[in-house]
Amino acid sequence: MSDPMITLVIPVHNRAAIVERTLQSVECQTARPLRVILVDNNSTDNTLQVLRRWKAAAEAPGLEITVITEHTPGAAAARNAGLRLVSSEFVMFFDSDDIMHPTHVERALKAVGSTPPPDIAGWDVSITDLSGHRFTKPFDSRDCLWHCIMHGMMGTQRYVARTRLVRRAGEWNPAMTGWDDIELGLRMLLLNPRITKVKGTPTVDIIQQTESITGLDFSSSPAKWENALDEMESRLTSRRHRRYIALRRALLAGDYRREHAHDESNRLLNRVLGNERCPFYRALYRLARAYTGAGGRGGARLLRPFF
Repeated sequence: MSDPMITLVIPVHNRAAIVERTLQSVECQTARPLRVILVDNNSTDNTLQVLRRWKAAAEAPGLEITVITEHTPGAAAARNAGLRLVSSEFVMFFDSDDIMHPTHVERALKAVGSTPPPDIAGWDVSITDLSGHRFTKPFDSRDCLWHCIMHGMMGTQRYVARTRLVRRAGEWNPAMTGWDDIELGLRMLLLNPRITKVKGTPTVDIIQQTESITGLDFSSSPAKWENALDEMESRLTSRRHRRYIALRRALLAGDYRREHAHDESNRLLNRVLGNERCPFYRALYRLARAYTGAGGRGGARLLRPFF
């Protein structure tokens, strides 16, 4: 097989019952040649057997499939294991419970082949939540740090990137057990990459699962999210960008409050207020917590003009 321009890396953990749906969507891709690296991460069901069986049935000229195992727990470690095997110019990460439309990789190839060639090409995605509500989450090639921190613009399924850019940024951080994709995305954005948006209707369907690996709430594992915000803040030097993190913490405090974890909510808001001397921003952080805590959506969008 000739060298592909894009390699897919997909970590898998205990997804034997649903991963075949994702694998079939990969097999249906119109783009060839294509390399796929599947990383089993300590599955205790028969996921590894499902991956190997799919490789045996689907591998063909133009579609190269590699199945490996990674024993260090966590999606970040699994993605790094797959990344070590990538030799193509671009890499695309994907999750084992989502669906890509047949032209998804082909669209990405056209984007990275444009002039001037981008370092990152991103796209809108379609999300179906647990209630069955479907909505589109956009990718924005402007004001990227804000959209990364506030809206998860650099989520795992939402872009393709130059392999050397991911490596230069330091790869995935195995210490991150939540928002690891946003944290890596921020590090890549701080390298000032050339970014383009792939226009058109979404070709990725993200389907929320009740057995989500990262959990369905925020307050049961506050360190998971707060550690990611701390790590991101440590990378930022301007007061403006550090206030982005402060606002994101205030919104997270609102999530805790909405989940009736009032002690956690008060603790986190007090931390935010303790680091801010300006009365105006202190008032905004209180507003953000109150609005989100009452069930409001889009608090970051409402407050964007002030940041």
